[in-house]
Amino acid sequence: MGGYLLFIKVKLKNCMKQNTQEKKLFNFGISTLALAIFPLFWFLSQAILFRELTEIVTRNVLVLIAIPLGSTFIFLLFLGMNKLINFAPKDSRDVLEARMFVGPSIFMIGLFLFYPAVRTFYLSFKDRYSNDFVGFENYVWAVTDAEMITTIRNQVIWLIAVVTLTLIVGLVVGWLTDRLNKGESFFKSIVFMPMAISAVGATAIFKFIYEYRPPPLTQIGIINGIRVSKGDNCYNNRIIDGEFYGFDDASCVAPVGWLQQRDLSALPIAETLQDGSWLSNMFVNLPINTLLLMVIMVWMYTGFAAVVFSAGIKAIPAEIMEAGQIDGASEMRIFRSIVVPYIKSTIVVVGTYMVVTVLKAFDIIYVSTRGDLETNLLAVKMLDEFSKYRNFGRSSTVAVIIFICVLPVIIGTALRERDNLDS
Repeated sequence: MGGYLLFIKVKLKNCMKQNTQEKKLFNFGISTLALAIFPLFWFLSQAILFRELTEIVTRNVLVLIAIPLGSTFIFLLFLGMNKLINFAPKDSRDVLEARMFVGPSIFMIGLFLFYPAVRTFYLSFKDRYSNDFVGFENYVWAVTDAEMITTIRNQVIWLIAVVTLTLIVGLVVGWLTDRLNKGESFFKSIVFMPMAISAVGATAIFKFIYEYRPPPLTQIGIINGIRVSKGDNCYNNRIIDGEFYGFDDASCVAPVGWLQQRDLSALPIAETLQDGSWLSNMFVNLPINTLLLMVIMVWMYTGFAAVVFSAGIKAIPAEIMEAGQIDGASEMRIFRSIVVPYIKSTIVVVGTYMVVTVLKAFDIIYVSTRGDLETNLLAVKMLDEFSKYRNFGRSSTVAVIIFICVLPVIIGTALRERDNLDS
């Protein structure tokens, strides 16, 4: 009797083990289908279908066909996957459904993000037309070529100056707007308005401000228009009482090509700085056109930083602020000792966002100077090597350098988020 019970017990155990293995195998099959086969079939079917249609119908008709046909096809695929998942045990359906929706996303990220990144890194070790391997030749070029060194120098200046100025000015503006009794919303909307303008539009506005025309042409730039109009006999080519007045008098201030100035040597201020010291030489050699272009980005993103900082300041408990005021602390002391430490995490987030934004800055340089006159940045240099010089190896190398610059920011953000979750 005991042997018979033992036999039944072993039999039941084997059956349960077999059912568990079948269940795991079934779940693995559906997971593979959801994460790999399903998104691959979904992408290939869409790509092949619409590639064939492009040879039959026009682009406008293809758009009208793609929206209903593509959506219906995707719906049917998800419906079929959902029917298949219903055959799985109930305790596994939620996980399988999640994988069904995550699968296409992971596939698309890998196809359009991960694969191009790996491919770009691979091409950075190849020659001009990506035919032969050249080792680290492209990376040696990146740190020895004079134009590339100037581009890296400009990128470092942008990272330091733009991020710092945006944080400081945004923090001050956010603090001041929070202290307003009336008109806070109106003032914030005015400060935030540049964010509503595209980088191309903002650059066009500032190009008009910096505009320079060789004399005796009329200066349409705001700064040069004011400069050449200074003085009793100086006018920006105006006709007064039928008589023409220009700015060709010896006492008139000459216009300046602001975006054409690689340094301060051509400006009157250079005469007061040329005393031979290393400090004066440093100021004389400041890339004035690069600094003026940085003003555009600071103007654009100061409103964004101010609004974010203002929201962080409003989250500070009123009791802490009142305690500081009762203790006799000045506004500056409250700002330095209470506000800044309390919104430290917000400052880090905005700073991280600005670092990434500066590293991919493209529009401002491309629209204003096209990277000439020693104003280039890495993003524009990457495009130049790809489209202007047709050097795919060097273009890929510049892209890898940009990624290396962004990588510490990504790692720091991930570590900070992990520490926040742990706490």
